[in-house]
Amino acid sequence: MDVEQQDFGSSTDLEIMDRLLSVDGKFLIDAGCGNMQLSVAMAERGASVLGIDPDVVQGEKNRQMPMIANVGFAQTGADSIPVESGSVDGVLFSYSLHHVPERVYPAVFNEVLRVLKPEGFIYVIEPVAAGELNEVMSLFHDERIVREAAQTALDRLAIPLFENVSVVSYVIPTEYATWDEYADRYGGKSYNSNYTEAQVRDESVKRRFMELGAPLGFKFKVPMKVTYLQDRKDIVS
Repeated sequence: MDVEQQDFGSSTDLEIMDRLLSVDGKFLIDAGCGNMQLSVAMAERGASVLGIDPDVVQGEKNRQMPMIANVGFAQTGADSIPVESGSVDGVLFSYSLHHVPERVYPAVFNEVLRVLKPEGFIYVIEPVAAGELNEVMSLFHDERIVREAAQTALDRLAIPLFENVSVVSYVIPTEYATWDEYADRYGGKSYNSNYTEAQVRDESVKRRFMELGAPLGFKFKVPMKVTYLQDRKDIVS
């Protein structure tokens, strides 16, 4: 197995994807699609995309969105993807793999391998549990354990099945004008049920946000990692 490690410095998720992927004419699954921003961005680049997400609240919002050419939505998890076997060019997990319950990982990766074409790829974007903003968020929503579980699942259930593995590190510049802007962003996410808006807006969280953010002018760097899997061993061997 060939593992290529790269550091792309300061960038955005889409800039990294544009450097690594060519999606024109491809059929993609956006697993854990949330508000479907990534689905739309991939469609703008010529892909046909099916966004899937099990969240009931977000699902209703997505169904009420204006129809967009080459973009569809299904309310389901990645362990039950409603497409034919061997029909998908790529499955993308954007900030979503660590939301999968640990017990479901085997079913998820079995399903992903089922729907992928022989030459299909897996592309995973995950935040790294480090940096000032992570320190703030961990006060109300510590994701260290679930992110470690996601990485372990990748290491055990997906990476060994592919010949070529690219691991790309980068940081996303992120700026907040006010504390309320930060609190509004995290307080309104329907798919996080293990913390409340009151916990987000707790005085201890605000105080740490101000302590860490003020010296930086509230300009943060969020560390990220992409894992890009290509060339399945059971196909090329």
